[in-house]
Amino acid sequence: MQISRRPFTATLALTAVTALALGTAATAAAAPGVPPSMVDADPSIAEPASDPFYTPPAEIPDASGTLIRSQFAPQLLSAFEAEDAPGRADKILYTSTTQDGVTVATSGVVIEPAGKWTGAGETPTIVFAPGTRGSGDACAPSRAGAQFAGIDTSSWNANLNYEYPFYAAASALGYRVIVADLIGLGTPGQHTYVNHTEEGHAMLDAARAGLAFAGASADAPIAFFGYSQGGGAAAGAAEHAATYAPELNIKGTFAGAPPASLDAVAGAIDNHMISGVLGYALNGALARHPELASLEDEYFNEEGKRYLASTADECIGNSVAHWAFRDTRTLTKDGRSFTELIQADQRLRDVLLDTNYQLGSRALNAPMLMVNGRYDDTIPWGQARDTAELYCSLGGTVQFATDETPEVLPRSVINHAVPMITQVGSGFQYLNDRFNDVPATSNCGSF
Repeated sequence: MQISRRPFTATLALTAVTALALGTAATAAAAPGVPPSMVDADPSIAEPASDPFYTPPAEIPDASGTLIRSQFAPQLLSAFEAEDAPGRADKILYTSTTQDGVTVATSGVVIEPAGKWTGAGETPTIVFAPGTRGSGDACAPSRAGAQFAGIDTSSWNANLNYEYPFYAAASALGYRVIVADLIGLGTPGQHTYVNHTEEGHAMLDAARAGLAFAGASADAPIAFFGYSQGGGAAAGAAEHAATYAPELNIKGTFAGAPPASLDAVAGAIDNHMISGVLGYALNGALARHPELASLEDEYFNEEGKRYLASTADECIGNSVAHWAFRDTRTLTKDGRSFTELIQADQRLRDVLLDTNYQLGSRALNAPMLMVNGRYDDTIPWGQARDTAELYCSLGGTVQFATDETPEVLPRSVINHAVPMITQVGSGFQYLNDRFNDVPATSNCGSF
């Protein structure tokens, strides 16, 4: 059932009634929108999210990209609740699909243009994928207070929506903005961090549901934008678009510093300020592959098990506080690093290096700008370049750009974060040209 825009109080009442109807603790037999394998592995996953808006109804539509409900969402730069106010924001709950074809509920936010679109044709939409926020529900961008920042007092997870200025800028430039929280980030279920199939599905379905919610035409122009985890999600959406959502009118993609190959990224993240993110990836993989549950006892010592439990429900700031610069060799029984375990164990390789996690095996259906810092201390430049070359080999129109920010304090995130800021303007300009039907150039074969 689709629910159109309505006053905040009415929608909140509806979601509260839904939450009460579901009860405070669901069972494996009553876990709407949660894959059965995840409930079997951890029955607590079926419990409703703390905010009833994010708790799916007892039955959700089968069709991907279907709007389930919406709710007015005050944001930092606009508190307007009026129907068509400039910059108005609304949270949406919509359907998407896991890598196994299970329909789940996913959340996001739609921000109407605060400025007027002066380019060609209908108002365009940029679908943003968030960079790394964490793995807990409290970390979802749409859950941040005023869409910017907040603290969940039940877990003391801090949610800083550090890319909010990008969303506000895009809205001011006349673009409609849709932000996808991604599967399991905000809604029941473990977040499947850097699973590019599921992230791509969430992005494509956010476009479907967001356009329908906004009353835009079915063929309204859209583009994808993301950096870091978001860059991988944007590229995942671009890869899957042709087969998963061929009806969408996709004009282009900006994919900044995408984590395209987990074995390369794992080595860079070890002993790093954000080494906790490896736990996000492992917890997500274990949720989708319960047959790997025995690996926890096989490989991890007690500290390693505490690491997995801690990172399963943390935001990035909390993970930095708990696990910064952790050497993963201290988390395993035999002193091997996570990278060495991935390289040695075929069961792990089959999951973490398959096409759900590895980018570059599917052709793009629209031009792409991919950017990575040469001295990126978090997402290695080489694996991004190799992915761009794979897209080129599949006939893609790809522009690969290298940010040459000099190396500063390795493993501190600085050389990863600076290009996110310096290249955002290039990303907007690239997508703006695509929306105005400027022919895209390619530098395939010369990077």
